[in-house]
Amino acid sequence: MGVFSSTDKKKNESDWLNLDDLSLVDVSKELNTSLNMEPRLFNRFTHYEVEQLLVSAGLISAVEKRGFPNPIIELEILNNFDNRIYIKTETKKILVHTRLKVSQFQMKGDDEQFPMIYIDWLLTQNINFEPGDIKKELYFGQEYPGLNVLNEFTDFIRVLSKRLGTSGAFNVPEYFHDAVLFSRKFRFIDPEKEGTFRALVKNFRGTNLRSLSSQIHQNRVRYENGEPYEWKYGEMISCTDPYLEKKVFHEAYFKKVDEVKEKLKFTLVSK
Repeated sequence: MGVFSSTDKKKNESDWLNLDDLSLVDVSKELNTSLNMEPRLFNRFTHYEVEQLLVSAGLISAVEKRGFPNPIIELEILNNFDNRIYIKTETKKILVHTRLKVSQFQMKGDDEQFPMIYIDWLLTQNINFEPGDIKKELYFGQEYPGLNVLNEFTDFIRVLSKRLGTSGAFNVPEYFHDAVLFSRKFRFIDPEKEGTFRALVKNFRGTNLRSLSSQIHQNRVRYENGEPYEWKYGEMISCTDPYLEKKVFHEAYFKKVDEVKEKLKFTLVSK
């Protein structure tokens, strides 16, 4: 599943977050190479440590169960703002590729800042797929169907966040189905967006996710009054810091979410 087919997210559509890169020491790939240093994720975790985190999260065994035994793990550290993890087949074909950063999280009008892992890119793909193998269409942005390992991936990210000492993780889902797949552990920071998202899920409960996501991105979903619904980017966050969890997802947040969810109704229009 190509969760982020582009990193050019329209972050200015939400004024809930102020995201700036941390002032981390830039240890370039060239410097590591010239000094014969082992690349470290976030300038801290060795290849072995990353592998153990992936194993403990169940991601490696999940990949193997999908038909790819003995996967290879590779790290590519361009700098502290561009940390890449690959899981590949024995013949070096990409199965999982994620690009991670660390950014500051700050609520609007609040002086407190929290370091967060930013999932800038995530791709999982079943490269054994052949176009004639399945009849169902792919999600938007997919060349191959995904590996169905998102639960294990989010578990890995949360464990990584705790080990790194950040307050959690966030992403900017480009497509509706991305948000659905991340929603087990992530919520939109904006309660209006979260409420609208939940209203869509509630309104079309039982509808095939691929079909619904296609209809949304083909502008075939309408509000009850006939106004077209347009999917908009928004930050989803998963907190590993209990203090930040309570600070962001408080009683007023959930009250607003419920109000929006119950208020909004949607319909589909034919092509």
